[in-house]
Formats: sequence, C-alpha cells, structure tokens
Amino acid sequence: MGEPVALVVGVVLVLIGAVGATTTQRWLESQGRASVAPLFLLPFGVLIGSGAAIARGWDLATSMVVGAILVPVVGAAGRLFEVRRARRRRGER
Repeated sequence: MGEPVALVVGVVLVLIGAVGATTTQRWLESQGRASVAPLFLLPFGVLIGSGAAIARGWDLATSMVVGAILVPVVGAAGRLFEVRRARRRRGER
C-alpha cells in the first residue's frame, strides 16, 4: 500500500470522477442529449482511472486508458437498460 497522502488523493479523484460522471450523464439525459454522453464521460473516466492508480499503486497510463474506456461504456449500458426497462413498462417491444 502506498503513502496515506497518495491514498487520500486517489480516493478524492475517484469521488470527483464518479460524481462528475453521474451528474453529467443525468444532465445530458434531461437535455435530451444522451447520445453524446459517452464523449462527455471520457474525462471523468480518466479521473477515476488515475485516482485508482494513485491510490492502489497501479500503472497510471494504463489505468487512465481503462477508465476512459470503461466509464463511457458503463454509462451507455446503463442508459440502454434504463430505456429498455421503460419500454417494457409501457408494453412496447
């Protein structure tokens, strides 16, 4: 495990990235622009990946790339499931 300061900085970066991604996704959905959300989520994925790397002592560049890929994918998948669930409730297919 790394230094306590690195752990705190890493956790703060992860929290900022997660809160930013959540609020951005919700804001874009409320504006009717959910289709562009993955592009807007990229910087938050980088923050989450870098925070995790700093806190855990992982490779910084790799973690940033993985975060930049996974956060938009998770956001898009969550939106897809939400839309499908809403359609099922309305009786559409």
